[in-house]
Order: sequence, then structure tokens, then C-alpha cells
Amino acid sequence: MHIYGSTASPFVQRVLMAARAKGHEIAVKPPLGGQMQSPEFQAISPMGRVPVLALDDGGHLCESAAIVGYFDDTLDGPALLPTDPLARARTRELVSLAIGEVGVGLRPLMVHLVFRMGDAPDVVAAARATIEKGLDAIEKLIPDAPATTPTPADCALVPILALARIIDPMAGTWERVKAHPRVAHYFERALEHPIARRTIDEMEAGFAAIMARNAG
Repeated sequence: MHIYGSTASPFVQRVLMAARAKGHEIAVKPPLGGQMQSPEFQAISPMGRVPVLALDDGGHLCESAAIVGYFDDTLDGPALLPTDPLARARTRELVSLAIGEVGVGLRPLMVHLVFRMGDAPDVVAAARATIEKGLDAIEKLIPDAPATTPTPADCALVPILALARIIDPMAGTWERVKAHPRVAHYFERALEHPIARRTIDEMEAGFAAIMARNAG
């Protein structure tokens, strides 16, 4: 098995964190055809986005949530979801807020402020409001630190928060995270967690490489 995508992507890192939490390393390869817009990649990714898991039988699995669940169900290693039903639901609650609110809000900032692919102040303002609403909710629910064996919530939260820190010079996102003390503390603890820290370091290196290529 291997993953098509980029280590700069929080969604690729989400599935890599899950695999590493189970004790497995999954190789990352560039999208087929060299880019997500290529016909070869579009043929295996209905939404045209990463990650895509290439299976050993020649099949493919898309969407980071589906891949995380597949890894938890099929890879040897500790379970990522708690056994208690309410604890499992709380985990999914945090995943939904991290991806569906903060992650969704970060996308327009990447487009308009980081990669300068458009100029839409109203879209940016709405995205900032979405991020703030998500952070407000996460602040009430987030644990003190990533679990020793990261949960699916950790696999969602750590990369999304890392992205907010990485793009801060262009998008002013990290100040909003730091305004939420429990969220900021969680990230500081993530920097001390070997799997989470590797995720953060890989994202920073991958993003720096992308920006260097774009500048060239």
C-alpha cells in the first residue's frame, strides 16, 4: 500500500498519523501524472483531491476519514477509537469540528491569502468566522494533550492546527489559535509527542518546499 499526496497536506498527514499510531509506515508518492489535475489522478480520485490510498489489490480508497477507518479496522496494532460508546462519540465530535469547521475555514485562506489565487474579502471574512466558531467549540472539548496512541481526533486536530501555524505569516491564523488557551496548550503538548511532532515537522518541511518552488 501507499498514499498518493503530499506530506504538506493536513489530510495526508491525518492518515499517516493513524498508520503510525498503529505502528505502520505508509509510503507517500506524488499524485499520478504529477499533479491532482492530471487525468490519471482524476480517474482514481472522484473529488480530485488527496489523499488516495493505493491498495495492494490494485484498488483505491479516497477521503481521509475513510482511510483512517480502514487502517484502524485492518492494520495490526492498538485500536484508535475508544471502546466506550460515549468516548467514541466524543472522539468523532472533535474530528467533525476540526475538519468540518477549522479545516473548511482554512481552505479559502489558502486559496486567497497564501497562494493568491483570488481576491475575495467577503469569502476570507466568512472563512475566518468559521475558523473562530470551530475553535470556540474545540476549546470546550479538547483534551490536555494527544493520547499516547493518537486517536482519530488527534489525527485530525494536530495537522489542522499545524497548518494554522504554518500559514500564519500570510493569513494571521495562529493568533486566533493562541486566543484559545486549551487549544494552544494541546498543540504545545503535541510538540512533545513523537508521532504528533513528526507530523508537524513533515508538514513544515513539505510546505516550505512548495513555497520555494512557487517562488522559483
